[in-house]
Amino acid sequence: MDFSQNKLTRAEWENLEVPVSMEEKQIISMIKNGYNDTNIHFNETVSMFSFIKIEKTPELEYFLYKKYFEDFIVATTKKYGKNTPIEKYKLTGSVNMSSGGELKNLKSADSIRVQNLDNNIQVNKKIIFEYLLMDLWKQLIKSISKKNKKYAFYLYTILQLKRASIPYINKYLLTIIDETVLFVNSLIKTGDIIENAYEFIEKNPYLLKHEDKKLFDHQKELFTVCKNTSPKFILYTAPTGTGKTLSPIGLSENHRIIFVCVARHIGLALAKSAISVEKKIAFAFGCETASDIRLHYFSAVNYTKNYRSGGIGKVDNSVGTNVEIMICDVKSYITAMHYMLAFNEAENIITYWDEPTITMDYDDHPLHETIHKNWKDNKIPTIVLSCATLPLFDEIHPVFDDFRGKFDNSEIHTITSYDCRKSIPILNKDGYCVLPHFLHSEYDKLIECTRYCIENKTILRYFDLQEIIHFIQYIHLTNNVDEAYSMDSYFGKNVTDITMNSLKVYYLDMILHIHSSEWPTIYTFLCSSRKRKYESNTQIKKISSMDLPRTDSSNKLVRTNSMSAVPKGTEKGTEKGTEKGNASSGILYTTSDAYTLTDGPTIFLAENVNKIGSFYIQQSNIAPTVFQNILSKIIKNGEIIKQIDKLEGMILLKESKSGAPDSKEMARESGRLCKESEAMMNEINKLRKEIRLVSLDSNYVPNSRPHQQLWAPNGEVNENSFCSNIGEDIAKRVMMLDLENHLKVLLLLGIGMFSDIPSIEYMEIMKKLASEQKLFMIIASTDYVYGTNYQFCHGIIGKDLTRMTQQKTLQAMGRIGRNNIQQDYTVRFRDDDMIKGLFEKPEMNLEAINMCKLFCSE
Repeated sequence: MDFSQNKLTRAEWENLEVPVSMEEKQIISMIKNGYNDTNIHFNETVSMFSFIKIEKTPELEYFLYKKYFEDFIVATTKKYGKNTPIEKYKLTGSVNMSSGGELKNLKSADSIRVQNLDNNIQVNKKIIFEYLLMDLWKQLIKSISKKNKKYAFYLYTILQLKRASIPYINKYLLTIIDETVLFVNSLIKTGDIIENAYEFIEKNPYLLKHEDKKLFDHQKELFTVCKNTSPKFILYTAPTGTGKTLSPIGLSENHRIIFVCVARHIGLALAKSAISVEKKIAFAFGCETASDIRLHYFSAVNYTKNYRSGGIGKVDNSVGTNVEIMICDVKSYITAMHYMLAFNEAENIITYWDEPTITMDYDDHPLHETIHKNWKDNKIPTIVLSCATLPLFDEIHPVFDDFRGKFDNSEIHTITSYDCRKSIPILNKDGYCVLPHFLHSEYDKLIECTRYCIENKTILRYFDLQEIIHFIQYIHLTNNVDEAYSMDSYFGKNVTDITMNSLKVYYLDMILHIHSSEWPTIYTFLCSSRKRKYESNTQIKKISSMDLPRTDSSNKLVRTNSMSAVPKGTEKGTEKGTEKGNASSGILYTTSDAYTLTDGPTIFLAENVNKIGSFYIQQSNIAPTVFQNILSKIIKNGEIIKQIDKLEGMILLKESKSGAPDSKEMARESGRLCKESEAMMNEINKLRKEIRLVSLDSNYVPNSRPHQQLWAPNGEVNENSFCSNIGEDIAKRVMMLDLENHLKVLLLLGIGMFSDIPSIEYMEIMKKLASEQKLFMIIASTDYVYGTNYQFCHGIIGKDLTRMTQQKTLQAMGRIGRNNIQQDYTVRFRDDDMIKGLFEKPEMNLEAINMCKLFCSE
């Protein structure tokens, strides 16, 4: 992570102006407007009326029902509704279903307009909500007719969809669906829903697609609390990916915000979002005095015009009257604070500190002194600490006492959320899901663990729903649950109350009410019957061996030792192998385990990223001849690049005014080169054409079709297995960089690195590929634990990260599953002791200790 407290670069300024997507802008606008209307919501699903855009009248509504829906309803009830109350629906065609008496004839103009739209309606049935409802309704009564228990899925889906605020749904169609639901609801059992909750909730393709877009509850609470003008200290905790970082945009509707960030990319991401809704922002990065603060154009009060373009030219940065959001680094906070106080009353300013626990997991850090000074000199009476993980209320009492001592009549608020729309199962090093009931054979320790999870519900996000369902079913099957905590008693008949969150809370409640004498038997059965998340690949592949690459003194990859067809370490009894001696060890992600990485990229967090990179080059089983061919091309390209660099240096030296190599000021105003320089430039162009494209055969590219046929279980191709998509242009650009050779080989495998790599251009390319989800895997150091907002579907926590605190581990896990769609997600630990540490109170909370020490005025 970039802890440097420096001014923004030109590239960073330019990137702020790149527009966000329309979908993202809608969400940002909703948060902006949500401050004044916390119940704000919208839904892009269109009903028939929304689609045809004709004024809604009772006559037109009935006409649309008769023309587009009735025949389907009558035909379906005739076919599947026999001998059920649904059968009566076949008569609806002759019944006037209006509730307002006789309907007038439809106006001829409206009739003509509908006829003109008829073809468009027929083509767009897939996006009109009534057609989806009718299809689900048909499947519902069809399942009942055939006595197929899948009717529970359709009932649950219809009930949840009806909760969405989709305007102007045809009331006649809704009447039929409501009566059907009433009938089917009498047949349903709570167990039918819970037994299939993974399919009904986790994998349901309809729920997320058609749900309302609205504020999270934690955002509503934050906006409500901040409307009170008294001094406030707010601990704001919510899972990653639920809009915490965007909340200041809403707060800025009635307050001035100082947004403090240790990691600058977090602040830049907020700035880009704020600019998209025309918020007036300013930056205080690397500021020694107020003269270093820079305003965005929207914030400018005084400025000169560029007479050529007609736009804003030079901005007077000393006038910050318009600034709504000041984004600053930690070292610049006091400067930013005084700047904002010069134009605003302190009571109208909120200091919003994002990820305050960054650096708090160190006994000592260069920023600690600055953090202490910021707290001591702070004059803003409302502070929000926003983070996915914060110390508990009881752990930082001295901080609250100190704040109350500085600001009279101040209030302390804790806002905690565990909003969970997806499950991200934790897998141990053997590939099994981990939950509290798998961790402890001793009942007392299980109860202690469970109570800790109830107090820290953020971890519910990482509970595997399938394993929870298996637990619930077994407990009920063996009658090991009190009647008050049976499924029927707990949820009643309202199946809409059965959600991902409620099931996970129910699971914890069940554990607390299991009889202690029965637990050893339950534990033994559940542990012995659980299965790995992914099938082990037991196939032995006949692949030519390759040698473990290393870099010699000349920065060339050379051979060291040979490998057999089955990678070393996968035989029975070795650390890297499975207990059964399978070829799949759960870590071979460039070969036998690649197929388990589905839907999107993977992030591998480790301390020693170079070691992990070398491991994956080694394990890729690239044939020696192929590997040597790649190396020869890379080495040849490297020699050409050095020649190009030399010639460019000679041109710069020759053309500079001063003659100094570092001078970039050209001698001629025309910008033309002298004849000698032009000759060298021609030579450079010739050399660039000699750079050879380096690529790998698709057999070696993880999750390509040939690769899956070679390595996936039984050679079956899974279309969801994720494959990189680098492209020739990007590959060639990277090959032209002055990089260590192993980085170039990794890129051919679809793997990029985030670490302390000197090449800025390489890092920018990797960031772009990560943003566009074109890399198979990113190997990153712990500097990227906080605030990395790229979309990852899977994450691996390396075994060299065992010293991470519990809170930092949760932050690392927060990099995964940030997508807005439901896919398969996992977080995989290479050390099981780290997992246990997540489910128990740490002996020492270093973040809490440091906060108590640094957030102190003395």
